[in-house]
Amino acid sequence: MKITLPDDCGNSPRNLLVSQFSADWAAGKIESLRPLLSDDVQWEVVGWPELDSEAALSFPKDVREVEVFTAINHGRASSCNGFMLTGAGRIDFAHVFLFTGVAKTAKINQIRTYLVQI
Repeated sequence: MKITLPDDCGNSPRNLLVSQFSADWAAGKIESLRPLLSDDVQWEVVGWPELDSEAALSFPKDVREVEVFTAINHGRASSCNGFMLTGAGRIDFAHVFLFTGVAKTAKINQIRTYLVQI
């Protein structure tokens, strides 16, 4: 799988974290994601109401390429956007994350994901 992350994440650990989270999510590396999530994480996938938090975790299938365009953060909030190429076509995504706090060890408490299938 081809993975492209933004090259300006180096000075912000949280930007790098959410970019890598998105790439790992698209690659199906669920076990690498779980330690980053709080026990009571809430994950909403806008436009895909049938996906609960657990189903959202393993949603992407047959991903061949993922690119994260940008990642930003401020305080407890972070976001990133990009696209995935799957066997069925292109899916653009944006994730908005809310962490339990501002410390480097804070876990992801809420995720809202927007998906647009092209």
